[in-house]
Amino acid sequence: MKIFLYLSFFLIVTNTLNAKESKRLVWPQKPDSARIEYLSSIKKADDLGIKKGFFARFSDFVFGKDSVLLAAPFGIEVAGDRVYVSDVSAKRVYVFDKENNDVLWLEGSKKERFLYPVDVVSDNKGNIYVSDSVRSKIYVFEKDGDFKYIIENKNIQRPVGLAISPDNTKLYVVDALASKIHVMSLDGKLISSIGRKGDGEVEFNRPTYIDVGRDGKLYIADSMNHRVQILDKDGKYIRSFGHLGQQVGSFANPRGIAIDSDNNIYVSDTLYNAVQIFNQEGELLMVFGNYGNREGEFALPVNIAISKENKIYISDTNNRRVQMFKRLDVPN
Repeated sequence: MKIFLYLSFFLIVTNTLNAKESKRLVWPQKPDSARIEYLSSIKKADDLGIKKGFFARFSDFVFGKDSVLLAAPFGIEVAGDRVYVSDVSAKRVYVFDKENNDVLWLEGSKKERFLYPVDVVSDNKGNIYVSDSVRSKIYVFEKDGDFKYIIENKNIQRPVGLAISPDNTKLYVVDALASKIHVMSLDGKLISSIGRKGDGEVEFNRPTYIDVGRDGKLYIADSMNHRVQILDKDGKYIRSFGHLGQQVGSFANPRGIAIDSDNNIYVSDTLYNAVQIFNQEGELLMVFGNYGNREGEFALPVNIAISKENKIYISDTNNRRVQMFKRLDVPN
């Protein structure tokens, strides 16, 4: 899909004469064709259509089991009918399972609870990986939420963003403090480390989140260098784009990063409270969002996940919700 460049930073709901059309929240404005549409927000399980049955509600009442209500969503992952959300305030990871009409929550191992769960990913077997930046560990769980093991290594100082290679053999761990990307096997063996602190090629300054394309390319939000870096599957430099600035196409604090089915690059900025979309050359395609608490507005958008169907999930942290959007296919 080709998306044209739009220069307006604060894009708002399309004004239309048709009453039915006016209910849709889309970007950009007419007369341009809509490219992004707001779908809904997730604050609790009900927002995804997950309903507790009578006996589950009765059990919660008797045993005092608390309900799921997002407090400070950070990391986010979408895989099939599951939406995974790490919540740094609740110190939990929630797994919203639409297929089984269920919600799991993970709190750490039997010996220790999460202190600051920053990101969550899953592999093709459904195993769940959670980075805790304070404990400097990655916790691994089975698909049903049972704890499996902890990945811990002296080289990992502050793990934040996580990603898994397309062939499900490698776990990429962004280390914000060391300014490196650690490449590990799924059972926790360190294979290599990519980068060092700096502002040159394959150098980072407090990187945060990462995504991996279907071809194995690595896309890293190099936050304090105010840019995105793209590396090949072996960690070799391809290109970077972005710089510190206040105009569209520049960054203040890029955090979340995700790739859609056409390899367009979505980057959230926690200070600009917007999401910018770029092509593979780093050219700005469009922007959506601005500061606020209404639909389509953000207050500290931290991370992004995009499903195979190009549904876009954004953790809107200070609004205590995850917002869902859809990329619209527009004829050329």
